[in-house]
This record gives sequence, C-alpha cells and structure tokens, in this order.
Amino acid sequence: MKQHSSTPLKDITNIVGLPISMTTLRRRQSEAGLASCVAAEKPGLSAENVVKRLEWAQRYKDWTVEHWKKVIWSDESSIWIGVSPCRQWVIHPPGERLNHKYVKKTFKSAQVKVMVWACFTGERLGPMIICEEGGIGANEYEDILYDGLFSLIDDLLELPEDADTIHVTDENTLLFMQDNAPCHKVEEILKFLAEHHVLVMQCPPQSPDLNPIENLWTDFKVHFHERFEELFTHASKSIEARYHYSEVLQEVWYSQGMEMVEVLIESMPRRVAAVIEANGGWTKY
Repeated sequence: MKQHSSTPLKDITNIVGLPISMTTLRRRQSEAGLASCVAAEKPGLSAENVVKRLEWAQRYKDWTVEHWKKVIWSDESSIWIGVSPCRQWVIHPPGERLNHKYVKKTFKSAQVKVMVWACFTGERLGPMIICEEGGIGANEYEDILYDGLFSLIDDLLELPEDADTIHVTDENTLLFMQDNAPCHKVEEILKFLAEHHVLVMQCPPQSPDLNPIENLWTDFKVHFHERFEELFTHASKSIEARYHYSEVLQEVWYSQGMEMVEVLIESMPRRVAAVIEANGGWTKY
C-alpha cells in the first residue's frame, strides 16, 4: 500500500492480482497504521523556490511579534457568490448517492464571482476593496493601492486626539507585504510604491503559508456565505445584486474584529521556524 499511496483501494486489489476483498484490504491498511484521507493541497515548489523560502525565513528568524505587527499584509481573493466554501458531507442509504436530497447542486450559468482586495496590520483591519469585473492589471492595482493601502497608512500615522505621548514614526516604519501576482511586480507599480515611500517586503514565491491574510480568507468566506443565505435566495449577475453583495462583503469584513488577526500575526515566528525546520519546504500553515 505504501508503494501505491495515491491509488484507490479498489485498484490496489487489481494490482495485487489476488482474490482479496475490500474489507480485508481495509483491515490490513488499519493494521499497518495507514489511514485514507484527502491529500493536502500545497503549491508546487521548485528547487529555487525552496532556497528562496529558506533564505527569507533565515532573514526574519529573529523577528518578534511586535516586528510582525508593523507589516501591512495584503492579498486578493475570489468570492463565489452563493457557493458554500465548506465541503458538504451527507449520510445517505446505499444506492442513494445521486438522490436529489443528497446532491450539492451547482449551476454554472448562474455562478457569480467577485474579486476583493484587503489588508491588515497588527493594529487594525484595513479597507476591503471590491474590484471591478475583468481582472486586475497594473492600472487597476494602482487604484487599489490608492484607495486601500494609502488610506490605511494615513490612519496608522494619524496621531490620536487624546495622545499624551508623541510617537515619532513615518511611512518607513511600515513594511508592505504583497504576493508575486504579475500585476504586483510590474515596474510601474514598484516605482509607484517607491515614490510614495512604501517599503515592500519581498515575499518568497509559492508561499501563501507566509502571508497570514490567506488564512483569514477561509473564515471570512464561511461567514460571508452564512450572511448571503440570510439575505438572498439565489445568486444574480445583475448590477444591483453585485452592489448589494459588495455592501455585505464589506459588512462581514469589518465585523470580524481583530481577535483572529492577532492570533495569525502571533503565529509568524512559528511559521518562520517551521520553514527553517522544513529546509524551505512546505509547512502545516
């Protein structure tokens, strides 16, 4: 079985060429301490990717949680309207797998996707930007940075009215983390960020486990779908419906609070240590 770890049990019986029942095969699997489970999904890592991940982790291995709180974490994500992000498990009688009561239905023609961009730091959630249809190019991304990143930086640098102590700070105390999406790496965007004194933290390729906002999306999508089911009966592609979806997306984003954000940022030293332990390979995050 260890030699055929990705082969279904029913196919293993054919490979063995012996009259072995599925029950016997499952029993032998259990006796050998082997379990069947859904394969973990991780981005492919080339040898160069592994080296860059390890170098990045070594560079930041001594950073404390307080250091990580000053990073502005950002990311885009696709939200499928009306589609549950959770795997749906059902219990059905033998032979009833395709009974309409036990089938999770999808309607391809009615699928509605909304792309969003968001960011956060250890101090606060930044804005959620609802992107226009048609994808994100360099021009669209520059607009997102104006409306999202710069407004957050302005908020972070604003001195509270009741402050007793003046904290000396400027834009250079913040680091902006973005992944390696093509629109993030074009020369005009990097020049644009430099002109506005935004320091960019280089993200190693194929490393969603090193950007904690990726984990926040999972929880966010679950809560958004719950809210969708409370307010709507079905997904629609109309302009009016998309406007309402945008309102709900932002409502859910801001209602999350900072509790999970703080937990995710506090995990950064452990994430870095995990990359080093894995010699640049995959981690559990």
